[in-house]
Amino acid sequence: MPELDPFEARLTRAVRAFADRAETRVDPISVADQAIGHRRFASLSWLGHTVPVPVSILLIVGLLLALIAWSAAVGGPWGDRTSIAPLQVATATPSETTAPAPTATPQPSTDGVGEEQVAGTGRFSIVDAGTSVRVGAVTQVRGYVASAVDTMNDPRVTGTGTLRLSIDIFAGVGSEWGTCRLENADGAWEGSVSGGSWNDGEASAVTGWLVGSGAYAGWTYYIDIRSSGLQTELSGVIYPGSPPARQSPEAR
Repeated sequence: MPELDPFEARLTRAVRAFADRAETRVDPISVADQAIGHRRFASLSWLGHTVPVPVSILLIVGLLLALIAWSAAVGGPWGDRTSIAPLQVATATPSETTAPAPTATPQPSTDGVGEEQVAGTGRFSIVDAGTSVRVGAVTQVRGYVASAVDTMNDPRVTGTGTLRLSIDIFAGVGSEWGTCRLENADGAWEGSVSGGSWNDGEASAVTGWLVGSGAYAGWTYYIDIRSSGLQTELSGVIYPGSPPARQSPEAR
């Protein structure tokens, strides 16, 4: 070991003398009490005054506030989670407006007496198709018979009927003439009819003057029969008197 110079020797002696006088006994319990005593309380400002508050209480309050904030932002447990976001309210879809069903044009009302305009429908069935003979460019149909059930707005012309026709067909169109009889429990109507047909007889228009009998004696029923396929529309008038007399061209 090298020799110390006089200065180093004096410094060494002074350090050892200070160490010999230092307090080396340490009470650990006392040291812990002092440390806790300085940290046991913190200060909280309340209405401008500093209030000592235990640190443990501050920690618990802080944890509770953090837990509340987390619950609000994230929600509860997965099984019971609720959201603070506003629920989406389903917008009610306007119900579609249903258009009213079209109604049939009302037929003119009648009281069943006096002169009236009448209307309704008929259901025709072929009883006998007659005979068909080709004469030149014309097909002559003779002995055609059809039965009818007429449903009208006036009971006087509601009933069952028979239509007997002769038909001349010219390449899809034709002329028709014959007789018609309509009857019910109170009387009957009978007279001659004539008209035309087209679409190979699928459509026709026949009109005539029927003279009343029974309860309808002294009255005339002008009938207009218009058929298209299976649909038949009937219209006409009932008036007191006889059918108009046929006039020759010279008498007009």
